[in-house]
Amino acid sequence: MTLTTAQRAVFSALSDLLIPASATMPSATAAGVAEALIDRALGYRPDLAEDFVAAVQACEGREPEAALDDLAVRDPLRFKALTLLTAGAYAASPQVLAALDYVPPPVPVGDDTDTYIDLLADVVERGFRIR
Repeated sequence: MTLTTAQRAVFSALSDLLIPASATMPSATAAGVAEALIDRALGYRPDLAEDFVAAVQACEGREPEAALDDLAVRDPLRFKALTLLTAGAYAASPQVLAALDYVPPPVPVGDDTDTYIDLLADVVERGFRIR
């Protein structure tokens, strides 16, 4: 799912209210949240896409701060979708990771197949059971 140009502009204003710049951290728009990062977040959480888009649409044509305040009170489910996806997109930004001086842990080259097989053996031995 992708946002229209108008929706993206509304979301950009909303995201900067939710995540403003600080002395050491970029604002949401400076971090690229309103571009590809929100599209990626929507791809990861398609279950929130409808509520997210509805939240953005509810804020269209309104002063962003008042629109967010109203949304939080009147429609907390959509407000939650908006804030969760905004925060997720922000956390995925290379600029944010650089500002945090975050270095992800190394990904193991191989996996522990023997452990997985042992775990599965217990399941196979127990048999199919639904609780």
